[in-house]
Amino acid sequence: MDSNPLAFITVDTADKTAPYQQVRQQILIAIAKGKLKAGTKLPSVRALAEQLGLAVNTAAKVYKELEAGGAVVTRGRHGTIVQASDDEGSVAVADAASEFAAVATRWGVSEKVAVQYVKAAFSSQV
Repeated sequence: MDSNPLAFITVDTADKTAPYQQVRQQILIAIAKGKLKAGTKLPSVRALAEQLGLAVNTAAKVYKELEAGGAVVTRGRHGTIVQASDDEGSVAVADAASEFAAVATRWGVSEKVAVQYVKAAFSSQV
């Protein structure tokens, strides 16, 4: 197994999207597309921060948000492990979310406001 399953992750400093959001989106898409399988152990927060030239707190925020969304789980000394599956629905949702985030960023809509739009859309589906 690759010693760094996140070697493909990059941060585009010219992108208006916050670095932690770029990294989080790339990881979610990799999970959805099956590039990162359930059970894959991710690098430590410090290793990820060093790899990408980010602050340790920024890398920690990536993992914290992924864990809050159920994509990964942190098991103390055992590290952070991928939990999500690679089903077709997840791929479609990850792709749509990535596109939505890009459009929101392009138009200067904050993450907080964009999430409110998503919540409103879910409410209208009931």
